[in-house]
Amino acid sequence: MADTQITTDLGVYAEAQVSAAAAARSEPGWLVRAREEGARAFAATPMPTPALRPWKYTDLSGHTIEAFAPDAAFAPRVTGSAPSGGFAGTIAAALTDAAQATAVEGALGSVVQGTESKFVAANAAQWTGGVFVHAPRGGAFEAPVTVDVAGTTGAIYPRILVVAEANSEVTVIVKNRSTEAPLLVAAVVEIVANDDARVRVLFDGDWGASTVEFTTLRSRIGRNADVQVASLALGGHLLKQQIEALIEGQGANSLIRGIALGDADQHFDFVTLQDHMGPKSTSDVEIKAALAGASRSVYYGITRVETTAGGSAANQENRNLLLSDRAKADSDPVLEILTADVIRCGHGATVGPVDQEALFYLQSRGIDYRGALKLLVGGFFASVLNDEAFAALSEDMLERVQQKIVNADL
Repeated sequence: MADTQITTDLGVYAEAQVSAAAAARSEPGWLVRAREEGARAFAATPMPTPALRPWKYTDLSGHTIEAFAPDAAFAPRVTGSAPSGGFAGTIAAALTDAAQATAVEGALGSVVQGTESKFVAANAAQWTGGVFVHAPRGGAFEAPVTVDVAGTTGAIYPRILVVAEANSEVTVIVKNRSTEAPLLVAAVVEIVANDDARVRVLFDGDWGASTVEFTTLRSRIGRNADVQVASLALGGHLLKQQIEALIEGQGANSLIRGIALGDADQHFDFVTLQDHMGPKSTSDVEIKAALAGASRSVYYGITRVETTAGGSAANQENRNLLLSDRAKADSDPVLEILTADVIRCGHGATVGPVDQEALFYLQSRGIDYRGALKLLVGGFFASVLNDEAFAALSEDMLERVQQKIVNADL
């Protein structure tokens, strides 16, 4: 699609079609209006181009969302038991309960505006089977809530809303799976973490080879609250995840962890934002990629410390390991420090091949080349895989990473 072209033949993405579908689902008026606003934004917004800095290395020329028909039957499967006063299930089910419906109406679209980008607008208009996880004040989920996202073909629009009231705790695991058929995934995840809340969201990504994913996750973090987001990216053809934290409260903390293991022509693009607004707040970002074949990794991250965030501390790291001379990585960590009153703000990035001396050492001990790479990549990912943010999947993550290296194009 040309940079300035706006599609006029919208089909099911047109406002009238979106409004009719929402009415057929008997959705409340406020939600129908939100969908219509998303449909109007979708029609008026061009596809992103490399002229936009977050899209510098991901060119969608020739791609259109309208080419993918929405799967109207798509609905994630939610597994989890909520404490008294809480909820874990579909948004549709939550809307049948007066207390939960009020919470959904107050929070849905409050963190990620439905008009802010082409993919977000498509999600705002088209999502089905949305997920709502509500941790009540002072309540803690005894076990993680699991959201199974299974796609087949066409387009799916996962929508997840997590609201954690004061002094509550919840962990959500999102398991992404698909077939080998072409599939577009445009997901939106909103997290509202009120004072002293603890929220963990973990993406377990193992898409089929023809899936393209565009995810926007944003959290709003209150006083002394803690939000940790982790992403394991193994499958898919193209994956772009934009993970942002609005660190509003004093003493609030945001942590982002991610690993990507690429092969063939896989393309991974991570964008992070840590926006410190509350004083004495903290953040930490660590994204690592190991790349075989002709795969590619892109990272663009901003850590911003506002004038109101005195006494804050932040760190941002991106490390890339090239397993093939055809693989490529681009890294651009950015600091925007608007106050002199900071504890520490650092950032770093590396791109390089496997350490040949370490490889030779392992091979000299009788380990074959691919086996040595498995050990080196496992060690490279260890600081992330062993992090608390990945604890819910710690048992099989390293095994899955190493299994992919067994068949990787080196």
